Amino acid sequence: MRSIISFKTLTHFFFTKECVVCNKELLLHEQHICLSCYAELPFTYFWKYRNNSAEINFWGKVKIERVISLFYYIENYNKLLYSIKYRSNVKLCKYLGEILGEKIVSANIAEKAAYDYIVPVPLHYLKKWRRGFNQSQIISQAICKAINQNIATEFSNNSENSYKANRQKCKVVDILRRVRFTKTQTHKDKIDRWKSVENAFALKKIDLNGSHILLVDDVLTTGATLEACANTILRKYNCKISIATLAYVE
Repeated sequence: MRSIISFKTLTHFFFTKECVVCNKELLLHEQHICLSCYAELPFTYFWKYRNNSAEINFWGKVKIERVISLFYYIENYNKLLYSIKYRSNVKLCKYLGEILGEKIVSANIAEKAAYDYIVPVPLHYLKKWRRGFNQSQIISQAICKAINQNIATEFSNNSENSYKANRQKCKVVDILRRVRFTKTQTHKDKIDRWKSVENAFALKKIDLNGSHILLVDDVLTTGATLEACANTILRKYNCKISIATLAYVE
């Protein structure tokens, strides 16, 4: 009997891929990160408990309901964000966003929480034009997909419950826009980071009163950017805000 070689197998044979973290060749069923590096991925587990260090970071600054980050920004795992932002690795961004979405779903089920809107932290249009995409937008879409898939499974297929499921689905909305161009925050201290994003954001018209918003960014360092975004929203609307990021700088 002739064996059938799949297109995926042929593609892997001619176009080998490397682990983003350790640069070893990936096996056929590995995606972006080899199994060894994935096993050592420094997860924060912030989705399992409140008052974590990321949430404490915002205490006394702005009222944030929940902060969930996927992994700590340490050692070779900082290559993950570097690959996304500076090598345009959109597929990796989506892959990590899907994992983060699964963790957020697990937290929502345990706490019976729900998000009405997912809001990506915006890039200035010049920076977005240079990069070609906004990584926070891609992460937001992946999270939204995971949340809405979970909502769909909670309801049966009858018309009434399908209607309820559609009403409860969250949406990704670009309600924030960056009105000031800011250079990279990487080498700035806490005060300079805060000054650089002060009044850097404006709000598009949409009624957010009474809603629960999930602000999404790629990395949480001092929290200056996310704080500025949250304050921009809370100055105008009476709503709840939570935060989700891929990485967290401890």
